[in-house]
Amino acid sequence: MKNEKIWNRMYLCAFIANFLHNTAQFTVSPLVAAYAGSLGATASVIGVISGMFYGVAFAVRPFSGPVITKLNRKHIMLAAYAVGVLVNGGYALSSSLPLFVAARFLHGLQFAFIGSLTLTIAGDSLPAAKMGSGLGIFGVNTAVATAIAPGMGLFLREWGAVRFGGNAGYTAVFAFAAACMALSIIPVLAMPYKPLTREQRGEIGAWYKNIAAKETLVPALVIAFICFASILYTFYMESFAREQNIANIGLFFTVYALVLLCARPISGHILDRYGIAAVVYPALAIFAASFIIVGLGKRFETCVVGAALAAIGYGAAQPALQTMAIKSVHPLRRGVASNTAYFGMDLGYWLGPTIGGAIISGSSIATLYTSAALPAVIAALIFALGQRARKKSRLQE
Repeated sequence: MKNEKIWNRMYLCAFIANFLHNTAQFTVSPLVAAYAGSLGATASVIGVISGMFYGVAFAVRPFSGPVITKLNRKHIMLAAYAVGVLVNGGYALSSSLPLFVAARFLHGLQFAFIGSLTLTIAGDSLPAAKMGSGLGIFGVNTAVATAIAPGMGLFLREWGAVRFGGNAGYTAVFAFAAACMALSIIPVLAMPYKPLTREQRGEIGAWYKNIAAKETLVPALVIAFICFASILYTFYMESFAREQNIANIGLFFTVYALVLLCARPISGHILDRYGIAAVVYPALAIFAASFIIVGLGKRFETCVVGAALAAIGYGAAQPALQTMAIKSVHPLRRGVASNTAYFGMDLGYWLGPTIGGAIISGSSIATLYTSAALPAVIAALIFALGQRARKKSRLQE
């Protein structure tokens, strides 16, 4: 009989491992642009380097999807987390831009496996009736990591710079991230996992049938536009604060994370009870409003309000769309569905910093943030068209 509890052993192990991974990720990500700049990169090159991580992941997904779907997921997860240790060690040893770019490339390769793999394992551990709530709660570890990791990264950078001078602060950040990835291997080892049988692998089909799932195209496209906008806060908020002479901008990430902590489980409960449309439409409207408020306000107070609104919008929409993707396919193909959703995430995260860097070069970060409301509006239109096509298909059936 399938486990009807959310907090079972497999879910708990995946939750802890993902939290440690997210802590490493969000300690490093807000400082990537600044570190690349310290190594001599221009604004446009910084945008390319920042987005390259997701561009590499996007390019590798045609291979990672079939691997995650057909092979032993626990073994793949162990390998991916081990590579995470090497990646952050590589960042720490990077004393020139080419070495940093090489480590960034390897990081993107790792991410092509780790994100969709974790989402698939979390989905496999949950009962169908509690999928929305379970994935909403699962996102809490991201919220907590978002709350503590960026501030921790800034603290370690300042501490290392004062203590040892030069770029030693960045080295301290990367060493801490490597330690988090090493610790994440422990819960993965403790995770109970039952590999697929030969019959199940045969039922899944050939590898080329498991690159992407057409059933998840709509949520993947909506996720792409949401992530395009969302990543702009992560990569450019610190630079925006310097541009506008805003102090204590670390509180932006703290407020964002605390609100996200509440938004994700609540949105999951609403999703299970009232359906996806009741979550996604209001979430996207609130998300779009956050960029307008931050971009036009240009003050500490408006940044904090924008952080809260962005957390509500993104925190509600993303797990709802991931749930929609996973539930749209047969349980054996959840790896394909997760990978398709991450195709959208990688595309958005790749294009956001790349296009954002080009916009900043010709204008300002304030203009970039005001313009970022447009992707959220486009996401709402795509979702509406998808819902309309879905209803029409059901009527025809």
